[in-house]
Amino acid sequence: MSPASTHSSRVVSMASGTMVSRLTGLLRVLVLAWVLGFTPIADSFNLANTVPNMLFDLVLGGVAGATFIPVFVERLALDGERRAWKSISSVVTGALIVLAAASLIAWFCAPWIIDGFTAFRHSTTTESIAVLNQQRAVATDLLRWFVPQIFFYGVIGIATSLLNIRHRFGVAAWVPLANNIVCIGVLIWFHLVDPTPMLATLSGSRDLMWLGLGTTLGVAVQFLCLIPSLLRSDLWRLSFRFNLKDPALRAVSRLGSWTLLVVLLNQLSLFVVLAFAFGIGGDGPVSAYTYGWSFMQMPYAVVVVSVLGVLTPQLAGLSTAANLEGLSERLRFGLRQSLVIIIPCTLVLLVLAQPIVAILLKHLNATRDWDVGTVLAVLAAGLPGFTIFQLCVRGLQSMQRAREVFYLYALQNVLTILLCVAIGRHSLAGLTASVSIAYSAAAVVALAALARHGVTIAPVIWSRHVRRSLGASLAAALVMALAYSAPTWNRGVGLVARFSLAVVAGLGAYALVVVLLQHRVARVGTKDARLN
Repeated sequence: MSPASTHSSRVVSMASGTMVSRLTGLLRVLVLAWVLGFTPIADSFNLANTVPNMLFDLVLGGVAGATFIPVFVERLALDGERRAWKSISSVVTGALIVLAAASLIAWFCAPWIIDGFTAFRHSTTTESIAVLNQQRAVATDLLRWFVPQIFFYGVIGIATSLLNIRHRFGVAAWVPLANNIVCIGVLIWFHLVDPTPMLATLSGSRDLMWLGLGTTLGVAVQFLCLIPSLLRSDLWRLSFRFNLKDPALRAVSRLGSWTLLVVLLNQLSLFVVLAFAFGIGGDGPVSAYTYGWSFMQMPYAVVVVSVLGVLTPQLAGLSTAANLEGLSERLRFGLRQSLVIIIPCTLVLLVLAQPIVAILLKHLNATRDWDVGTVLAVLAAGLPGFTIFQLCVRGLQSMQRAREVFYLYALQNVLTILLCVAIGRHSLAGLTASVSIAYSAAAVVALAALARHGVTIAPVIWSRHVRRSLGASLAAALVMALAYSAPTWNRGVGLVARFSLAVVAGLGAYALVVVLLQHRVARVGTKDARLN
């Protein structure tokens, strides 16, 4: 099988698993919105459930994603299997120790962590102060039940890195399905036993305990599903071994020090966004941002994460061999593949964000513009920039340019924080726009940073394939907007019919423009052949 065919099959395997996992993750969001709505309880749950992800990224996630695969691939290439696996074992052992310590510290610090996130909410009446205190109590209880997720996310990240260096990509994309199924079941159970939960009675209750434990159980099951593939991947040389002088551990520490600073900045900007969102008040602003981000991430996760997941070991190998031309070609290939699909997804989300939210989260009610729809549309506007930025960062990470990655993330995060303060303190739309603008601006600088090292990928942004996708997408977006605006059905079956009409019309316009453009290219090619 040719390298291109192998790459395509791996991307398809990852994309299929990611799509199924993301669809069930979307279903999980829908069930969560159905069970908890856009309420103070929902904000408490989403805030507490976000913290373990943030802390995992802080203590290991960012470092693992940026350094483990390049360092592991380099050790295997330079040292051979036997010596390399001793080094890999030292890295894995050190990571497990850090994860266990971080989980324990987070459990003890849970009240102060929640206080930090809710510090911008200024309550003035006795009733609002009571509600805020109840939210903090519920969020703290949930966070303590969610804390073990830090460890399980860590071992999932380690296992995924080990599978990737053995060129096994599909299983890691599929296992979140198990997590989502467990969590959906737990949420439905919670709704059945407590259809109308109240903040005042929820804190310290047995139902809240099972909700927290059940959510964490989903992450544990996700890891257990990886074990059979790990056993089949010839990883038997892995052992419990910790050597501070090991070259792999030193390389991870050297690269990870910069990456840790990156993660600190990422989590600081996320803290500012969530804290400002919580401070805005109203109908679940934290939940609106969380759900909007989840919806926006759907096309990115299915397309770009799948492409990057398969490319990362290849990029690490090309970088180790100092093959800059090969590295450039692979990055250009990945960027072209990503943008051709991300561009139409962006325009669909921009045009149809409100009906998507109304149908999926608001009980088929589009009589008003919902905050979560605004969040989704504004985040979607920054999706191409977000994609370009992430791909450039992955290229620099494969070259082990950790310091430059830090500078890029510093630019993006500082810009996000400044914009949040300037335009996002009192507006969810402004808060969300801060994120999109910052990623788009940082993407331009990231392209220049790669070019400085002889890796030029910017021309792909205006390549023939991307131009064709953009032209067809603009035509489809215009047709969708016109088709959706023609009827006035805002509820129930009428809204679904209105949305479906817009989607069908947009797909038809997209397909027609693509066919016309392909016909034009074929005609020009035939004419050139005759002239020659």
